This record gives sequence, structure tokens and C-alpha cells, in this order.
Amino acid sequence: MEYAIRIKNLTKTYKIYSSPLKRIFDTIFHTKHYKDFTALDDISIDIPKGEVIGILGKNGSGKSTLLKIITGVAKQTSGEIETIGKISAMLELTSGFDPELTGIENIYLKAISMGIPKSEIEKKIDDITSFADIGDYINRPVRTYSSGMKSRLGFAVSVNVDPDILVVDEVLAVGDDIFKLKCIEKMKQFRKEGKTILFVSHSLFTVKAFCTMGLWINEGKMMDYGELGSVILKYEDFLKKEKAKIATTQIEKNTDYPTEKKDILQVKNFAMLNSNGEKTTNFKRGEDITIRFDYEVKKEIEKLNFGFTVRDAEEKLIFMSDKRNANNLINGEVGKHSLEIKIDSPPLLEGTYLISGELWDNDSTFFVGFSNKRQFTITQTDYIGSGIISLSHKFTNQ
Repeated sequence: MEYAIRIKNLTKTYKIYSSPLKRIFDTIFHTKHYKDFTALDDISIDIPKGEVIGILGKNGSGKSTLLKIITGVAKQTSGEIETIGKISAMLELTSGFDPELTGIENIYLKAISMGIPKSEIEKKIDDITSFADIGDYINRPVRTYSSGMKSRLGFAVSVNVDPDILVVDEVLAVGDDIFKLKCIEKMKQFRKEGKTILFVSHSLFTVKAFCTMGLWINEGKMMDYGELGSVILKYEDFLKKEKAKIATTQIEKNTDYPTEKKDILQVKNFAMLNSNGEKTTNFKRGEDITIRFDYEVKKEIEKLNFGFTVRDAEEKLIFMSDKRNANNLINGEVGKHSLEIKIDSPPLLEGTYLISGELWDNDSTFFVGFSNKRQFTITQTDYIGSGIISLSHKFTNQ
């Protein structure tokens, strides 16, 4: 079997000082005023060429330390590591950028820092700028960019230098959904080309869909490595046990801090009602539609409001309510409540539609859905036109 990375007895230990002064004192007098922290503990794995390795673990487990050693950003304390081929790392996408230089100039700067010759980048410059898709900003100083634009540019450079090994650490946490899709498609192309990818993401859904093998690290130790399905099952079981431990500890401490969304807010008994108050998902054209559900607030929410969206059968957006509309504030006091939302004579033409909705806190940092693309239909007896909505109109003729 051909391998891309071979790791044997890899260990990384950091010296933890309680203050900078003690570090200086130790340097001068050769004393020891630090504690050892082992970020990686005797890890040995062989990574075959062409595999996509999902690296799993809680924050602080050692995932990023492992990737930094593989890419040469950090040095191991002991052990051996061998990499075969050119590595492109997406650990900190905006590192190496000069804020005073333009996007174009920073492409060359970042590429040179990655060991890519200028002649090779000149061949790739159009692909990089097209992938970044930041328009005229490519010729403006990077200091004028948003954080998302910087990340797009950094990703574009990293994936267009034709690496043999691609290292990806949580970079899909930035950028809009369209750009994330573009990134995934690019990495799928790499996978088809037989390149090796090391992929870190807290989204288990993405890991399951994208990776072929799994590596689970916990507190610096390798817990499991191999076929993805088997590793994922063990890791998910571990997360459930950890969650149960947290809940038990909080009960023992007599704390009321919630561990799940349902400990704060819970929704049930969702229904759609016609103009006669009957539960249904089939409405006549122009008929009022009422959404009704019960919700229980278990921890007071200062400003609780609701929002909803209506989409057509192709999931194209027809209407989205303003989530910060002060008129949409509802009762956020502890207790059981109910909410009715009446859509007056919606001008929808015959067809199938989807309704989704959420309850939000004031900062939109917490939400609970009360409907997830619930399907309903509009029927009509006469034909008045095509499309999605009926536009009321008048005319004069002289």
C-alpha cells in the first residue's frame, strides 16, 4: 500500500508557565518553574494515499497540534513523521497576508511563503481570482476586506497550488453557504484525483458525507483509527456519555444552567388551520391560513420573537418575515404559552408550498424551530394566471 503520511510514536509536550517572568527566570538560571502539558501522546498511524481522513475530537483534544506538526508549523517533542508530496495547509487562512498589499499582491506573497515558485502562480492566477470571487476588491488593499473575503482569498490560494496533501482545519466555518459548497466541490475533485485530505470539522454531518476514514483523538491520545463508520459510532457514543456527565455534574452542583435546547424552550402541537378552524394542509386559493402551536419557556428569555418563511416546491424563497421586527415579540416568561400566526388571504396560486418557522432570542444566538419545511397545498377552481402569486390589478380603458 502507498502511504501519504507515516507517523510513529509522535509526542508533543508544551511548557506551561504561570507568568512570563518565570519563563525569563528559567531561561537565565536554568531552573524549572513550569508544568508539562502533553498535547499529543505517543501517536502512531499510517495514512494511505488518496484517503480523506476525518479527524474527530473535542476542543483541546490535540487535533490542531497534530495538523501543525504534519504541516511543519510546529515541531514534535519526540517521534517520527514522514510526508510524501507537496502539502497545502488551510489552518489559518489569512496568515501571511500583508494588509497594505492588494489581493493580487498577497496571492504571490502567500504562495511564495508556501514554497510555490512565482512562475507556477502566474499560471494559476486566473483560477485563484475566479475561485475567490471577490470582484474588484482583488485590486484593493487587504485591509479593506471583510474577514470572510480574506478567508475566501486564502482558501483560493491553498486549493489552487495543486497539493498532494490538503490539510483543512475548520475553514468551512467561515463564508456564505454558496462559497462553502464551492469549497466542498473543490475538495471532492481532489478526492477523485487521488489526493490525500486531512479534514477537521465539528460538523459530523459533513464528516460523514465527505470522509472515508476517521481518526479520533481525546486528550492527546489516539482513541480509534480506521473505517469511518466504526470510528464515528464510537465517537458519538463518547459524546453522549460526556453530555450525560455534564448534566449529572450540574444536578449535583444544584445549578439551573441548561444542557439542551429543550431545557430552555420547547415547542409542540404544531398545526395549520383553515378559515373554519379545522386542522388541514390543503387550502383554497385566497383562504386565510393560521399556524398554531404550543411552547413552553423553561428559562426566561428577555426578548423572544418569531419568524417564518414560505417557499415553493423547488424551495425557492417566496417570503421571509423580519426576525428583528419588534411587532413579532412574544411572551418569553417561564410557563406554558400558545401562539397563533394568521396569514390573511395569501395571494398564492395553486401548487405545493413549504413553511418553516423559528422562535428566536433577541440576539439570534438561540433558536428553536416550530416547523421545518412543512408541506401544504393551495387549490383553485378557476384559472387566473400562472406563476406563484396572484397580483390584484385594475385597469382603465378609454
